[in-house]
Amino acid sequence: MLHLGGLRTALFNYLLARRYGGSFILRIEDTDQKRLVPGATENIVRALEWAGLSFDEGPGKGSGSSGAYFQSQRGNIYYEHAHELLKKGAAYRCFCDAHRLESLRANSSSQGRMPMYDRHCLYLSQRQIDEKLRAGEAFTIRMFSPNPADPGSADVARYNDIVYGSMHFRGPAGFDDAVLLKSDGLPTYHLANVVDDHLMGITHVLRGEEWLMSTPKHRALFKAFGWDIPQYAHLPLLMNSDGSKLSKRNKDGPMQGYIDEGYLPTAVVNYVALLGWHPGGYEEVFTLKDLEGVFSLGGLSRSKSIVSRDKLDWLNRQHLRREINDPTRLPALAAQAHAKLPQSSVLDPDSVSAGTVERALYLCSDRLLFASDIYDAAPFLFADPDLGTSSSTQVLQKVPKEKWLPILMSANDAIVEKSQDIKEGSDRVEDIEQKWAGFAKEVAASAAVPTKHAMMMLRFALTGQSSGPKVPELLSFFSTDTLLRRLQHAIQYIKSARNSNSKPSTQ
Repeated sequence: MLHLGGLRTALFNYLLARRYGGSFILRIEDTDQKRLVPGATENIVRALEWAGLSFDEGPGKGSGSSGAYFQSQRGNIYYEHAHELLKKGAAYRCFCDAHRLESLRANSSSQGRMPMYDRHCLYLSQRQIDEKLRAGEAFTIRMFSPNPADPGSADVARYNDIVYGSMHFRGPAGFDDAVLLKSDGLPTYHLANVVDDHLMGITHVLRGEEWLMSTPKHRALFKAFGWDIPQYAHLPLLMNSDGSKLSKRNKDGPMQGYIDEGYLPTAVVNYVALLGWHPGGYEEVFTLKDLEGVFSLGGLSRSKSIVSRDKLDWLNRQHLRREINDPTRLPALAAQAHAKLPQSSVLDPDSVSAGTVERALYLCSDRLLFASDIYDAAPFLFADPDLGTSSSTQVLQKVPKEKWLPILMSANDAIVEKSQDIKEGSDRVEDIEQKWAGFAKEVAASAAVPTKHAMMMLRFALTGQSSGPKVPELLSFFSTDTLLRRLQHAIQYIKSARNSNSKPSTQ
């Protein structure tokens, strides 16, 4: 299953290909049959499509020149190349069983040494090898790693990593005789990726830093085959806030979690791009198209990146605001939010139209993390407010008690007079808002109170909350019938409270 680090690696490869006119290839590395997860390939493809990372070649897409894109289906290719190495003396058969190999590992560990194969089978005679083959003994094929101290291996031991700069491996790390072909006939990562990178014309390999120590082996294999060696860029690990490595088992690891929570693809892509890459300026908000134009390998950093939901949330708010204000994107966002209405509100979904959700999103675009938050952030846009809450009481406390009813009644009368003008005017939101711009002042003048008191009482009647969208925006959002109904409800609420000597109270 795709995780955040995998998406970052895919994104950087995608951006490199798009920036310089290359091809972005999706290859499924499924040679470790014990670790296969049903549906994993489909999950990866869906996640990449969700993020907008369209691959040029891969499962179900591309020419046949590179063969199948599943490594498990390319067994004959790896077999042929492994035996080519045998003929060249760059590899050898290993007949050691699991028990002997485990003993070697345990012995090395007990002595504080890096576990490495002791080349026991390298020294078998051809007669011994033939006897074992006739007996049907299982074997693997190991690479015969070069000696890093050998002057002829200098171009393998020394190279320039795009991220980490000049690298010099003096051994033995990076030069163990790794298994290339397993006893079941399937290749390991070392052989399969080197062969595929060559056959698919890969010029740049961007991958996680966990493969940094394996790079000398891979370079040695390219050299043994007589192939051009690609450029390597090893990306630093992603870390949790506590300094531990981010993994698939962390809640912030799997991509599906971000998708299910409702994060925008543009925000997640923007966020992932900033994990290990710096654009070189102060701008932090990028669309995928923006990134395609500014990405460069020179911006990659060797510093480990901390995964922070705070930063992702901030970016999601920025992108959500942009998309809400984009007429081509708003309908889709509203449809998604409308689909989540039953999960987010007690409202009957049939009583709230997608159009109403669109207008609500536009009204509250700077207050939302997710589009579906609209029901919790502004419930008063979809149902009459509860005026008996502590929040409503806080609004009333800002206005002299004796002015409550005069303000509300003046507002009611003014709306009745204004309703005909609204009906006969333009339907444009901007025009309607303009007509309500001076309404609070009119009410204040009629009730002989400061404008801010008129604002507070209108907010009380329409929302029951002390903060939210601007009052003119609220007035333009609701129909005249809804405005009058809520004002009448507020008037009756205050009258009833006075008669019963209960809430509301400012004492």
